[in-house]
Amino acid sequence: MTNTVQVKKISDTEYIVGENKLSIIEGNIIYVISQGEQTEEIALAYVSIIKDILSSLEGKLSYLIDVNKCGKNAPEAREIWKMMSASDRTHKVATFGLNHVARVIASFVIGSYKKGNLLFFKTKEEAMKWLLK
Repeated sequence: MTNTVQVKKISDTEYIVGENKLSIIEGNIIYVISQGEQTEEIALAYVSIIKDILSSLEGKLSYLIDVNKCGKNAPEAREIWKMMSASDRTHKVATFGLNHVARVIASFVIGSYKKGNLLFFKTKEEAMKWLLK
């Protein structure tokens, strides 16, 4: 790890991680707005935040991830995302966006993932509908 990522806790339900935003919505849904390059340091910061959130919530978490302004994901970050998705405390992961680069990366991650709880959607509305089923 070469850079430190600035993490700001805005409230009990909202964080800023570098250029990204993470918030808790609809109970146990973590809503992530990914912006710019996603590094290993950013992914590790998310792991730390999620561990903190999990200690105060019961049940499983679902993730709603907006990749409309997302850039390249480092290979180490992709491995961390896969690990988080495969966690026993993860219910579903819905990624959405029209960013071409992010869609290619998401399809690669989804294609290599075996658990079946990770899907890609074009819109936030479609993703939320699936998460709330």
